[in-house]
Amino acid sequence: MAPTDLKRWFLVATKPRAEALARQHLERQGYGLCAPQLRLKKRQRGAWKSVIEPLFPGYVFVKLTLGADDTAPIRSTVGCLGLVRFGGIPLPVPEGIMQPFLEADEQTIDLARQWRPGDVVRIEEGPLAGLEAVFAMAKGRDRVEVLIHALGSQQRVSIDKQAISPAT
Repeated sequence: MAPTDLKRWFLVATKPRAEALARQHLERQGYGLCAPQLRLKKRQRGAWKSVIEPLFPGYVFVKLTLGADDTAPIRSTVGCLGLVRFGGIPLPVPEGIMQPFLEADEQTIDLARQWRPGDVVRIEEGPLAGLEAVFAMAKGRDRVEVLIHALGSQQRVSIDKQAISPAT
């Protein structure tokens, strides 16, 4: 059996918000890496922005052959804390579990919020900003219809899809 056949995926814990830095330095050392990312919209400083975040914050996957590959440098790599261990032993991630993550690592997953009727939302923009509403339905690609309680009854209002966020 060739040494490449013995390579398995292991989990590496990274320092907070240092997944990209850890990935860069581990790849520079010749390790095979997998660090899937999500593209989503978040509200930052009052505006919606498209951001890319790790699918697994605080972790990256590394491909190694235990016993053949030197794992000691991982612990001192910039952005890394070390291999995740159970009972002091790094356990491989099963290939069947890794397959979807490997596919996701090839391209950023685009995660658009899918609202369901009945979801409680907060209106973030426009004259109704600050009000809570109930999501009723999508109205095309860029608009949604929400129900607000006003003047003693529920009123249907059509607003921009980007103007709502989950109510907290």
